[in-house]
Amino acid sequence: MKKLLPFLLFMVIVVELKAQSQYQPYSYQFYQKLNREVYNPETRFHSSLKPFFIDDSLLNEHGKQLLSVGIDSTRHSWISRKVFNEHLIDIQKPDYTFYADFLPDFQIGKDFSGKQNTWLNTRGYQVGGTVGKKFSFYTSGFENQGQFAKYYTDYATSKDVVPGQAYNRDYGSNAGKTSLDWSYVTALISYTPVKYLNITAGYDKNFIGDGYRSMLLSDASSPYPFLKLTGNLGNVQYMALWAAMQDPNAPKLSYESGNRKKGGVFHYLDWNVNNKLSIGFFDSIIWGQTDDLGNNRGFDWGYANPIIFLRPVEASSGSPDNSLLGLTAERM
Repeated sequence: MKKLLPFLLFMVIVVELKAQSQYQPYSYQFYQKLNREVYNPETRFHSSLKPFFIDDSLLNEHGKQLLSVGIDSTRHSWISRKVFNEHLIDIQKPDYTFYADFLPDFQIGKDFSGKQNTWLNTRGYQVGGTVGKKFSFYTSGFENQGQFAKYYTDYATSKDVVPGQAYNRDYGSNAGKTSLDWSYVTALISYTPVKYLNITAGYDKNFIGDGYRSMLLSDASSPYPFLKLTGNLGNVQYMALWAAMQDPNAPKLSYESGNRKKGGVFHYLDWNVNNKLSIGFFDSIIWGQTDDLGNNRGFDWGYANPIIFLRPVEASSGSPDNSLLGLTAERM
């Protein structure tokens, strides 16, 4: 019963929070184009939690405009617009929306230090949409081959992981080659059961912070399954996130079991003190799902607590898990 009280308290509080339901996939380069609105002192937008969820906010209309910058529909054919600027399939109905795209990416370069050519061959897709005003979904997938600078390839082959992407296929036809071969998918569903609460479950990456990378929770990892609750109460935004990850750096217990598994719970509270100052409070717990002997620890239901700062108080109890407390500040 004691463990249920914090959760019930959270649900009572969160009913008063304001949430948004439309998912905007995270891309550092694309998000930089939103900086004028995100970091405008007059908007008081909560910028630290990414990806953003936008609906009828200031970002929604500006995001659509960015996709058509410099595009004159009277001078470009329908095929040209569909291939290079618009969604390949785009359906907008009062009760639902749907879009789908083919996402190729072909690059070629030169590593002068390693004296070799570099290249990337990516074929991908994305599909997304909304159902009514409460439900949205998104999925993407990418098949990749590439050859990179020597230091990057050495790291990827030593860890069997392409940083921020997925496992490198160093077997079969790719065994012994200097090129990398990998694929990955992302998927999520977002639901807004009440006006002020958003629930998201999926397989993707999350980011907490305002820089290119974050010491709290960054997008440098591979995608992972997660459950996230997010809400807003005017100048305050709150997030609780539970995730299941893998640890390629930990010693493997056996070849069959693969990488060691770990779980994580993250809480973040963002407070816009005024138009120019924002302060964020963060805590997290990371725990191994098995001990060094391979024994399954099971799930500690204390980690289901969605209230920030309550779990780290128990750090003095001798828990073997890793806890982290953080503080962020942003001055415009």
